[in-house]
Parts: sequence; C-alpha cells; structure tokens
Amino acid sequence: MPVTNDKFDQLKVDKLKHYLQDMAAKGHAKPFEIFVDNLKVVPKTEDPNEFDNYEYYMNEDTEKIRILIYNSAASPRNDQYCFYVQQMKIDKPVNGLGDLDGIIQEKLNARDKEYELNRVKDELEETKKQLEEAEEYAETLEQQLEESKSNKYKLGKLDLVELGGAVLEKLAVKNSPALEKIGLGGLIASDTPPTSEPAEETEATFQKKESSPSLNPDQLQYIPVLQQLDQAFDKPQLQMVMQILAKFSEEPEQLKTVAELLNISNQS
Repeated sequence: MPVTNDKFDQLKVDKLKHYLQDMAAKGHAKPFEIFVDNLKVVPKTEDPNEFDNYEYYMNEDTEKIRILIYNSAASPRNDQYCFYVQQMKIDKPVNGLGDLDGIIQEKLNARDKEYELNRVKDELEETKKQLEEAEEYAETLEQQLEESKSNKYKLGKLDLVELGGAVLEKLAVKNSPALEKIGLGGLIASDTPPTSEPAEETEATFQKKESSPSLNPDQLQYIPVLQQLDQAFDKPQLQMVMQILAKFSEEPEQLKTVAELLNISNQS
C-alpha cells in the first residue's frame, strides 16, 4: 500500500477529489475515506460529494490530513496520501490563526481558478455557437447571391430578356421603312422581306408572327423604353443597366436616394 507524504497543498487535495469525480462519472467509482489527524471524518464511501466534509474538522491545531483511496470496494488495498499542515508554519503565531488563514486563502484561490476555468469553457462554447451561426448565415447569403445573379434580367415578375426578344420578333415582321422611322433599322437583318413580298412569304411571315409570344398592353408600354436603351448603350452597358433595374425591383426604396443624387424631382 503506497504512502505519499507531502506538505498541505490545496491544489493537490483538489486533484484527488477531481480524480474520484472522474472515475465515478465513468462508472468506475473508487471507495475512499479521509482522516483529520487521527479522526475519521469521512467514512468509507464511493460518493465524491462527501469529499469536502473534512474541511469542517480542520482548525488551527490540525497537523495532517490523510486520504485513503481503495482499489475496489472488496479490496483492502489502498493508496494513502498524507498532507502535513504543520510543515507550512514558519513563525507560528501565538493563537495559531495564521496557518488557518493561509489554508483558507489557498482554498479560495483554488476555487477562483476553477471558476475561471469554467468561465473560459463557457465562453469557448458560446464562441463556437456564434461561429456556426455565422457560417450558416454566410451560406444563406451565398444562395441569395446566386438567385440574384440568375434573376438579373428580371424586373419584378417581368423577364426583360424575354420581353426584349418578343419585341424584336414583332419588329422583324414589319417593313424596313417603319423600322428606320423608329431608329431600330440596325436591329433587323438586311435580308428582311419587304412589304411587297410574295403570297407564300407573306403567309410564312404571318405564321411566324402567330408563333411569336403575344404581348399584353402592360408589356407594350416598355417597347419605347427598350428602344431608347438600345440606342443609348452598347451591349456591356445595357447588361449593367438591366442589373441596376433588377436591383431597384428588389429594393425600390433606393430609387429616391438615386433620384436625389441626380437632382431628379418627382413631378406628378
């Protein structure tokens, strides 16, 4: 049965307590008992919650604390740990209170360290939780960005690319002089059939018109706007304009800010 002799150190005593708690938590509880001097103050037990009861029996005259940890409940073999309190005394005061104050202070310091360790663990768990939430939020933003890219040519529920294609399809079946008047002659191929086309070509053109997407009056009002945009911007600029319009459809409240920057007043 090994015996360890050492001067009283609260941290070393607490380590034995933590060892008993850990073994009990793992289902391998170790029986133990504690003596203050020659008095058994904690009878043999496997409950780590009984460990601190020895403190009630300590005073200024306490010489040592002896802790026995048994291998098992059925075995008498044990490890003994003797902690001598009197060795801590250098100049013992007359009333002996100096040593007791030192022991109490050691215990308070040990508890403070344990509290600080638990606080750091809690902060670490909270930080990990916030990091997981931030990663989830980043994934949501990435999905929204992809959706925004896929809808960059849409103005609300109106698909500008589809509308533009429909408009050009309608214009393609008209005669060239009419297109020249509205400034879109360059958008139609040079081999567009003239108005005096043969009956077969006229019928084919009519069928092409019939198969083209039909536009309702609400959509037709955008035709002059598209014509102006086509005349004013090249292809990269036009794509940028479409993206800006799509952004305004998502955040219409930004229109007022932009209008104020451009000195545009809302005149009814």
